Amino acid sequence: MTRRVAFLIPALALLVGTVACDVTTELTKAPFDLTSTIVKPTGEFTSSTSPGADSFTGSVKARRQLEAFAAYSYDDVRADIARGHGEYLTSIAALAGVPAAVQEGFQADMQRNYDALYHPSLSIRETWARVVETAWSAGHGH
Repeated sequence: MTRRVAFLIPALALLVGTVACDVTTELTKAPFDLTSTIVKPTGEFTSSTSPGADSFTGSVKARRQLEAFAAYSYDDVRADIARGHGEYLTSIAALAGVPAAVQEGFQADMQRNYDALYHPSLSIRETWARVVETAWSAGHGH
């Protein structure tokens, strides 16, 4: 439990530091609410009244959103990857920019790679980073 708390503190700092107040509120809602209200069809995120919220734009902002969501929803994302489907995994795909036409294949690939992503020798931070990088590579980073 201590290791998880140690991981969550920097993750929450990232969340608070880079995610606007409105978005933080959205993160407490279901992941489908997150992807439908935060991600516009153009791939950009809604604006905010928070100071400095617009300091990141484009792919940097999208990557930060993906990282924050993956950190905040770590256990739920892990469970969905193990199943090969689910709302959290769908949200990860949407935030990473995985095209809708290939999301089913993306989810199957994530499930096939579960053992490598969540290898017991890795720390939570390392597994989180692998999930983010794998998703990003299938979407915006492709």
